[in-house]
Amino acid sequence: MKRLIVIAVAVLVVIGASLGLRRADEMARVVAAYKAKDLCSEVFLAGRAPAAVEAVDFENIHPAFAYAHAHIDQAKQSVSASIFGLGAARAIYRPGYGCTLVAGGAPAPLPEAPAPTASAPLPEAPPVPGRSIARVDYAALEDVLNAAISDPAAHNRAFVVLVDGEIVGERYAPGFSETTPMLSWSMAKSVTASLVGAAVFKGYVDVNAPAPVPEWKDDPKRAAITWNDLLRMTSGLKFDETYDDPNSDVSKMLFRARDAGALAAKEPLLYQPGQHWSYSSGTANIVARALAATLKAHGTDIFAFAREALFSPIGATSFTLEPDSSGTPIGSSYVYATARDWARLGELYLQDGVWNGERLLPEGWPAYVSRATLPSDGQYGAMFWLNEDGASGRPRFVPGLPQDVYYMAGHDGQYVFIIPDKNAVVVRLGATRDREPIDVAGPVVAAIADAIGDKPAAPQSADAPQ
Repeated sequence: MKRLIVIAVAVLVVIGASLGLRRADEMARVVAAYKAKDLCSEVFLAGRAPAAVEAVDFENIHPAFAYAHAHIDQAKQSVSASIFGLGAARAIYRPGYGCTLVAGGAPAPLPEAPAPTASAPLPEAPPVPGRSIARVDYAALEDVLNAAISDPAAHNRAFVVLVDGEIVGERYAPGFSETTPMLSWSMAKSVTASLVGAAVFKGYVDVNAPAPVPEWKDDPKRAAITWNDLLRMTSGLKFDETYDDPNSDVSKMLFRARDAGALAAKEPLLYQPGQHWSYSSGTANIVARALAATLKAHGTDIFAFAREALFSPIGATSFTLEPDSSGTPIGSSYVYATARDWARLGELYLQDGVWNGERLLPEGWPAYVSRATLPSDGQYGAMFWLNEDGASGRPRFVPGLPQDVYYMAGHDGQYVFIIPDKNAVVVRLGATRDREPIDVAGPVVAAIADAIGDKPAAPQSADAPQ
């Protein structure tokens, strides 16, 4: 016992060296929760070997992860973690819903999920006569993908390249494959926006109307915040997105709160809605919570709606929305899907929300999400990132790609690039932590785009002016 106490004190000193001893317990709670949740999802949802996850998934995050011990209970499909008893956290797996951090008592019960089914096959256009796409330089594309996936410093895990809706290139790092669901991190925000789009198409949501948030009903200023304000990160609400502070809003929301959206909804208003842009995971969870309530009022739950209105029609059955303990999807951060299914979602946007002749998103929804939010200086649309040069002189994020490119983006370098000029989608998933991920992935994606010719111009009708 004395030896354990000595070790625990030593660990506190290590943590305290960067954060101060007074916050060591709070950091332990964040570290333990992160590890329990990630390990739970990667083992029980993604199907990866525990040893492989332990070996690589917690590197280059914080020194305290070296002391975080996790216990995997295969029978109960749960993971517990702590740092010598400090910050104890537990995550549980439920089929169809992934993993949930236990907070504030047992997680809310959820409807039984349907039996899993395999995603529909995506068409492929390999470099063979009669099936290849003429404007793709397959040799150049192969060289780029081979170099990228074999670069150990880049930490690439998956690439999928679609041109004209067909796979022209695909690579996976060892331990991953086309059937491995992979974490979105903040690409979940683009999924949340897509679900809002599907609800708009059904007539359930008006993006220009105030969002239905119960905490705001007696506050006229916050009650005026619209869905559009939230989707564009211009709500004006306070939200601290500092990840290395265990007491920041985002740390408390993701790793300690029972209801992520409720925590964010309680924040005060700092700016007039629509006037100030500030990236906020909190607003994404307010949207997810408001959407769940809206759908419930229309007789469906958000998980069933996601399957029936969006994922099943495009054949992307691997999508899993992981909920918080209140039972609401964490719309900012926790969605799993295979790389191919991430590509399908990007392809839906290339096709203006239509899949196999069936409209799933409102006409013009891709133009809406990719229209610049003015206070963002052209870098953000509606829960999608943009590749525009800023009016302030800010260069575009990927100089080698056109300005009309827009993309989903998540922590550690999760990306789905939508490239209209090429009629192409490029998915890059990975775990880049030692450098800015866009600086690693961007040049690779630009080189991939260079290997693809521009899409042919639409033929003019006989009545078109010459």
